[in-house]
Amino acid sequence: MKQCFLLSLILVITFNSCSKVEIINLPITTSSPKALEYYKRAMLSFQVGDAPETRALLDSALSIDPNFVMALELYESPDPILKRKHRELAKKNVVNASEAEKKMISIRESYRNEDMDKALESAKWLVENHPESHESFVWLGQVQSDRYELKEAIKTLKKAIELNPDSYRAYSLLMGHHIAAGTQVMLPQEERDVQLGMDYGDELIRIRGDHGLPYHLKANCYRQLGEFEKAKPLYEQSIKNRKGLSSEGTALIVSGHNYMFSGDLESARKNYERAIEINKNKTNEWFFLNLYLTYSYIFDNDYIGAIDRLLLVENQLENKGFDKASLLQVKSQTSWHKMICYAHNQMEEDAYESLSNIIQNNKKRAQILQDENVYRDIKSNEEYQTAWVNILFGKYDKARENLKKLKSIQGEIKDPTALYGFYGLSGMADLMEGNYNKAIDNFLKGNENNIYFNYFKGLALRAAGKEEQASNEFIKIANTNFSNWDIAIVRGLASKQLGKV
Repeated sequence: MKQCFLLSLILVITFNSCSKVEIINLPITTSSPKALEYYKRAMLSFQVGDAPETRALLDSALSIDPNFVMALELYESPDPILKRKHRELAKKNVVNASEAEKKMISIRESYRNEDMDKALESAKWLVENHPESHESFVWLGQVQSDRYELKEAIKTLKKAIELNPDSYRAYSLLMGHHIAAGTQVMLPQEERDVQLGMDYGDELIRIRGDHGLPYHLKANCYRQLGEFEKAKPLYEQSIKNRKGLSSEGTALIVSGHNYMFSGDLESARKNYERAIEINKNKTNEWFFLNLYLTYSYIFDNDYIGAIDRLLLVENQLENKGFDKASLLQVKSQTSWHKMICYAHNQMEEDAYESLSNIIQNNKKRAQILQDENVYRDIKSNEEYQTAWVNILFGKYDKARENLKKLKSIQGEIKDPTALYGFYGLSGMADLMEGNYNKAIDNFLKGNENNIYFNYFKGLALRAAGKEEQASNEFIKIANTNFSNWDIAIVRGLASKQLGKV
């Protein structure tokens, strides 16, 4: 169940004030120098997470050159139909682009098709044909990271830094291998070096200290170590530097996480509410920020409070200005979070009703989008989510049927991570049925950074008599200071397994 962050695979433009080496960028084709200027500014905006600003700058570039291939391809929009139209136009005009641009587009298309072999092939072409450009190595390093070829990725990204000591994206990816910086593509626990992550964070501040994101990322290092007081001033600087930007809400949210994990739930929720208020007129931001407030209730073991919050959000969705496809998507996401809460609160009827709503809304969305990949993903998610609920309510035979179908769908995907969800759920089913060693084997084939499945792996290890390994899993989970629904559910449970309140 791998999520692909396609817009992160971009041509990276960096500040070069501190660099004494000649910086060579990959060729970009446009009819207008002014459009190219807007494009470069858009990429600078993207690298620090300002999506609406990025979109506005790409809009400006496209208003001058409507056939600007890379601007069309990299354009992200809450409107999936507009986004698809832009990509179709990019495909139509790609004949006029450079070979390097064609390969960059090929990489992104490979991500959408979950064909990571082809993505790797195209990224290697960039390095072989443009070895003088740091951007080639950033593209390859990104693909290698997403293929979990992390040792190779690290070498590649360090080469990018040799070619451009101010490569923000290279430092950001390297940092993300060691700390939770918005990615799950991390080194094995024993190979992570938080201090090295901090050093990379200092480089990000050097390159883009004008923005809030580098401070946010370095604060994450302290939060990961449980040093919440040291993280506070960095998060405050992040909030200050992002004032008035679309990412101001994000800055408040991560500061809220820091309060939550330090035990100050009241301050955390105040930050979450401030972020929601700032973004009340921005549909997507408003929606996702509300989810983090929901997680604070799950973290507090208050599933009813979480459900009440989700119902409040659900009742406002129709009036938030979502297009039809996006509305169906956020309705599905809301129902999915309700399903998780109902299931873990043992409210079976409500859980299955939410599951039914997810399936219905996803099918309606697929009919609107008429996209082959969407159809496949929706079918895959249906089997995945149904198997999950069936396992939680002890319907293991039905779950096995779902998992068989899931494997058939995901087994065709050319991505080494495609079956991670299958192995995680198979491990859960094995555990519940008392097949502890088989469960452990399945968990080991899955994503070792999935906190939720790691909790059940710990239970399987303990049941198999591997107490030390089990305790290590629970310790890692109990000391995870990053917010998501899965962490909110299992972090406290892991503490209980260790005999802590």
